[in-house]
Amino acid sequence: MRHLAIVLFSLFTLNSFAQDATFKTFYKANKHKSEFSINLPAFIANAFISDEDEDLDDLVKKAKNYKILVFENHQSSVGSNFDQFAKENKLKPLIKVKDNGEKVDIYFIERKDRIKEIIIKAHSTSELVFVALKTNLTKEEFATILGKIESNNSVASN
Repeated sequence: MRHLAIVLFSLFTLNSFAQDATFKTFYKANKHKSEFSINLPAFIANAFISDEDEDLDDLVKKAKNYKILVFENHQSSVGSNFDQFAKENKLKPLIKVKDNGEKVDIYFIERKDRIKEIIIKAHSTSELVFVALKTNLTKEEFATILGKIESNNSVASN
């Protein structure tokens, strides 16, 4: 009986770790290669976000933590490392945008019908930047936030 309990506990523990793939693992593995890295709780980071940017207000309120990594472009292996990380962890791409040699990809990590992390990968000719927001959003909340951003941007461009 004791052996069965140990086996069940081990399986439960391994299963918990297997489901806990987050940007944190990528961050820890690559921050030593970066030109700049920071990991901030939301209550500190939000103090530096402009009150005038109403588009992001709802998202900022729902964020719990921010991780930022900045690399010079000669660190091309980091981009490949992230692509491998995204593939292994089945990150779901949300948006991919290319403009004048710059590329932005937005991914999210979902668990139990909740968006747990939003990861933004921005790549230009000189830099590669990752911004990860730890959240706990429903798909509906996230769709509402994206809808507000989109409608405000279409009004601003008219």
